[in-house]
Amino acid sequence: MNRRSRFFRPGLISGACALVVGLAFFAAPSQAARADGGGCDCYVVTPASNPATAGAGTGDVYAFQVTNSDANETLKSLTFTAPTDFVITSASGPNGTTVSALPGSSVTLNLPGEPTGRTFAVDVTALAPCLAASSEVWGVSGVDSLNETNEVRWSSSPLSVSVTGQCSLAFTGQPAQTAANSDILTGFNSTGSPLTVQLRDASDNPLNPANFSANGTQVTASIQANPGGGTLSGTTTAASSNGVADFGNLQINKAGTGYDLAASASGYTAATSALFTISGQIQACGGNCSTSQSTATTTASTTTSSAAGNFAALGLGGVSLTCNNYKAVSDTADFGIFNSAGGDVSNAASTATLTISKSAVESSPRPLLLWQVCYASPTPFPVVPGTSGTIVSGGTTYHTGLLLPCFLFAAGDKQPCLISQRYTATWGVQLTFVALGDPYFRG
Repeated sequence: MNRRSRFFRPGLISGACALVVGLAFFAAPSQAARADGGGCDCYVVTPASNPATAGAGTGDVYAFQVTNSDANETLKSLTFTAPTDFVITSASGPNGTTVSALPGSSVTLNLPGEPTGRTFAVDVTALAPCLAASSEVWGVSGVDSLNETNEVRWSSSPLSVSVTGQCSLAFTGQPAQTAANSDILTGFNSTGSPLTVQLRDASDNPLNPANFSANGTQVTASIQANPGGGTLSGTTTAASSNGVADFGNLQINKAGTGYDLAASASGYTAATSALFTISGQIQACGGNCSTSQSTATTTASTTTSSAAGNFAALGLGGVSLTCNNYKAVSDTADFGIFNSAGGDVSNAASTATLTISKSAVESSPRPLLLWQVCYASPTPFPVVPGTSGTIVSGGTTYHTGLLLPCFLFAAGDKQPCLISQRYTATWGVQLTFVALGDPYFRG
């Protein structure tokens, strides 16, 4: 029996009509099989390089070739999924392609109607995380014109990416001189902006704010160089936002010259700040202004007639200072006169006293005339012969030496010099002298 007589009674349907119905009948099983995913890997995605590498925190373009080997269908959309913690920021395909909202962990390209058998290029730009597994894998999927979702495959193995290098930290706002137990900001005397630490990628560029690593990274600040033996307080750990961690209330409790701060985060190269000074106190000057501080062995005080608007700073301790052929016994005093921006007022003069306790005097017995001031200044000055030298403190070179008596200088010759030496009522020693600019002194 022929196919027509097997399924249809003769005479009920004309031959032409029966042929149409018969074709429709036999086409249906084939269509049903395709909807079930007929097993055709019709769309093959080939990475430009496999495996690929990406610098930690950097952005890279990942290039793909997509080949359609199906003679009857086209690809409606293609979705790429980035490895864990990668961020896709852009993607492009054939002319007319539209892209889903970005940035994100995946991107869908809605493709124009491309001819069957066509090979086309897709570029996907993604940011690598700062912290990632040694190798991570991309995913790809798609939807064809029959709404099938299992027709896209990699040409070989999925694209894997190895993250190389390391992200780092950098201080972008540097700490400025301020008083003990005061906020360390970017301006002199607790003015200016909060200290900031920037997250940087493996190429030493600022981390893209879209990077997942740019937000929520825990950054910790600590004292690195600690000349005064101080303790750091305030909010010492801050979470990054848009690639920056802010520290607005850090304080150090002891005076010292040459402090610096370190910033650290797990998996990042640490950063070190510029050197800065913590003074015991900073006083605003109207006309005259005075400062005074004491330790168990030493009291230092200064009085200056610096112009209004300037500041006098004084700190005891936190500086190493010696003069040749002289054994110093008191704590070092750090004194300076500064303008409102923290710049030295180099020619400003003050009268300073250094009072050494009885116990310190008894620990180094010597005639009164041999109690001297070991002095350090950024600029050279006349000294007792044989006592000159240099020190480096806070990154600055200072000239050192014992002060000469003031009577050796002509009136109007402005030099640091020793005014007087005397015993106190409690049998300590008080040294009075002229200080200039931004010096250190020690008895």
